[in-house]
Parts: sequence; structure tokens; C-alpha cells
Amino acid sequence: MTKSETPWGNDHAEIPEKSPLVRFPSGVQKLDQILGGGLVRGSSYIVQGPPGTGKTIMANQACFERVRSGERALYLTLLSESFTQMFAFLDGLDFFDRSRIPQGVYYSSVYATMRENGFDGVVRLFHDEIRKRAPSLVVLDGLYVAGEAINGDEHAFRRFITEISTQCAMVGTTLLMLTNADRGPSSPEYTMVDGWIELADDLLSDGRAHRTMVVHKHRGGPILRGRHDYVIRSGGLFVFPRLESIAPRSDPRDAPTNRMSLGVETLDLMTRGGLPQNSASVILGPTGSGKTTVGLQFLGLSTPEEPGLLVGFYEAPERLRYKASQMGVDLASLEASGAVKILWRRPLGNLVDEIGQGVVDAVENIGARRLVIDGMNALSRPLVSPSRLHAFLRAFNDILSANGVTTLYTREVPQLFFPEILGVDDMSGVIDNTFLFHYALDGDRVRRRATILKVRDSDFDHVSREFEITDNGLVFREPEGSSALQDMTTGRTSPDPLPSGENP
Repeated sequence: MTKSETPWGNDHAEIPEKSPLVRFPSGVQKLDQILGGGLVRGSSYIVQGPPGTGKTIMANQACFERVRSGERALYLTLLSESFTQMFAFLDGLDFFDRSRIPQGVYYSSVYATMRENGFDGVVRLFHDEIRKRAPSLVVLDGLYVAGEAINGDEHAFRRFITEISTQCAMVGTTLLMLTNADRGPSSPEYTMVDGWIELADDLLSDGRAHRTMVVHKHRGGPILRGRHDYVIRSGGLFVFPRLESIAPRSDPRDAPTNRMSLGVETLDLMTRGGLPQNSASVILGPTGSGKTTVGLQFLGLSTPEEPGLLVGFYEAPERLRYKASQMGVDLASLEASGAVKILWRRPLGNLVDEIGQGVVDAVENIGARRLVIDGMNALSRPLVSPSRLHAFLRAFNDILSANGVTTLYTREVPQLFFPEILGVDDMSGVIDNTFLFHYALDGDRVRRRATILKVRDSDFDHVSREFEITDNGLVFREPEGSSALQDMTTGRTSPDPLPSGENP
């Protein structure tokens, strides 16, 4: 203890030494990140949400996480349901292990005690079980039952919460109280506890079910605020923090100095040396215009020392490997050497933060320097609010840039010919470099053209160039004879192409 002189005189008030909070893992993926490091020993929490949101699963995950760490957990319930039924449901989850019951996790019902001896009996049982079992974590399931049993006596309800919370705090045991009640934030249970976690399961207008988690309160440190998506799978709850909440607070991208080749000589010349390192680029274009082809050529320059990551949604890995092989890029060998990794998932039923977190984790695991996201459209479809796309991409690109990644997106647009309006204003502030691949008519022939719309902080070639897709990938060609291409929409005539050494 130390002594301190107050501003009002020398009363030498005793102040406890500063004691750092001790935290431990919750057992729920990424929840500790949202909580600022995990659950705090000796603190009390309310986990609130309607039936079916996963409160029981989350609490049991936390219990078995304690057991894996060599500690004990105590699970008490005020509900009349039997544990036999709960165990039958939990048997299908990876973390649940009946062999650790009762030595690791001890389950006990206090429903009969509450009915026979009221809250005083529950408090005494609570006290006895804590001292007998010596748990580091206690779960009290069914707090709303206690709220209903008091018949409006808020003073009795507050006293009950105070007594069980105090008992846990005195021995350094963490308390999780689960409730279905949807009472206002000023209700006593929320004001008295150290943490309040809300789980929600909403049905969206398009028929999708959407689970979210909010940490409203957590004494002892900063939290990641806002609604975070979560799912329930065989491993239990998995939470995906909103990327905006974990992105760097300052722009990690410096002025471009070094360049990274696109794998296509003419595009490198048109961009004055390739893509600026750590930048984010997008190739816009209709189907079949060559977007994925460039992505594969860009990825084909990856090495084990500077790996590449391909994230796809529409074309399956085997199809991408075959397509790459047809242009001389041996994707399978690059994968075998550790130079390239492929992540693929269907474009339906995804959460955008799950996708983003999965990409970031893969980037960090392999130390990726090149990233191709083939199908940016798949990032906007899972969004509950389409207006969030700009903020998500900004955060996503900042995280990737901070990891030393040069990113190339492909995005399909419906316009076949050079469009007057691209309809991609939502990307203007978050994408550094923009390419447009489109079609043009030359008499009765359809030709492909590449146009650079933007390279941030750099000069670039403003001339639209004609190209073909061959066995060698993209090949830019001279016009035949003196014929000139005329864009169908704008009526503009293109100048001669840039000499590239790629002519047949």
C-alpha cells in the first residue's frame, strides 16, 4: 500500500498499488481481439440474446477452454431443462468432451434450490460450490428466470447479482451470466456488471439470416465497437471483427517508389514500370475481356521468397490451373514450390468480414507480396448495407498495404463497349490504379482493348491499346494496315499502339 496526500489536506488516504488486469482466452475465435485481450479474471459478464443465438454454446466454449488450460469451470443453471438434452446437442461440437465432466467442468442445476429456498438458498449454494470446485470460470444460465421470480422487486434482483458477483470477484473467478431478457441498457443487471455482450440473429429482407455480436461494455480496456458478424459451426462460435475496426489508423501507403511487374510487357510500359508496390488496382471489364488472364500472369511472377495469393469465387481452382497452363503459367508447380497459394469459396452464403479476415490471415501466414482477388463483385454481395463497400475496401486495402502486399482485383461490369458511365464511383477513393478492358467494333469484327483510367501519383499512357488473348496470355498488336478502330459508343478513333516487342 502507498499513502497519498489529497488536495484537501494530509489525511494520508491509502491507495492500493496498481494491479494489472489478468486476462484469459474466451475460447471463441477473435472474440478476445474484440474484448481487447480476452476475459478478465474476477470480472462479471452478461451474455444477452434471444433463444437460438448461441449463448449456451459460447459459454461452454469458454468452459472447455479453461479445462484445456488446466483449470476448472462450473456451469450452474436456473432453468428447468435437463443437462442430458443439452449434452446431446453439444455432442456434435468439436470442443465438447464428455470425458472432462465432472472433473473439468461440473454441471449443476439450482432450479430446485431456487424454488424451495429462494434467492438466499441459491446464493448459499453458489458460495459452497465455488469453494468446493475452485473454478476459474462460473456460468450462470437463465438469469432472466431470476428476474422474473422477483416479481418486480428490482432491489432484490440487484442484491442477488451483487452477492454472486462479489463472491466470484473475491476469489478471482470470472462469472458469465446468460439471459434471454431484452431489458433496456439502464436495467440494473447491465449497469452492475463489468461486461455486456449482446448476440442477435436477424432475418434480412432478402431472406438471409444474419448473426451479429456487440460488446456494449467492458471495463478494463478498449474494445472494438460496433456490430461484428459471427457464425455457429461445428467448432462453436466464430466471430469476424469488422475490418474497419482493426485497420491501421493512418494511411500505410507511402508515395510509390518501387514497381511490380504485371507480367505483361506492354501493360508495364503503359504504367511506366508496372504497379506501384503496396498499391491496390482493379481491372474492370465485361465477361471474357481478359481480366483473369492478367491476374494469372501477374501471379505467375511469384516466387517462394515473394509468394502470391489467388482468391477466387467463380472459377474453381482446377479450372484456373488449366487456364494458366494454356498460357504457359504452371500454377500447380508454383503451388508445390510454395510460391502460390489458392483460396477459393463459392460466391454465395459468405460474410464479407469472414472473407476479408481469411485473406488477411493467409497473407500473413505465407508472407504474400502479390494478391489477386478474382471477382470483386463477390465482396459486395454479402454486405447487409451496400453503402459499406467503400469503408470495407478502404480498411481491407490499408491492412493489405501495411503487410507489404500489392493487390490486383478483377471486377465484372455489364458494359461490353467503352462505357460513358462505369458505375464504380464507390471505389474511386479506395483503389489506386484502374484499368478498363472493353470491346470495340472494327467493321464486323469485335476487338479487345485496354485503357488505363488512373495510376495514383504517377504518369501513365493515356492511349487505348488493342490486344488479343493467345497461348502466351495477353499480346498487344499493331493495327492491320492503316485501319483504325472506332469505339462504338464514343466514336473516337484510336492512335497507333505503343511499340512493345510483342508483335508476331
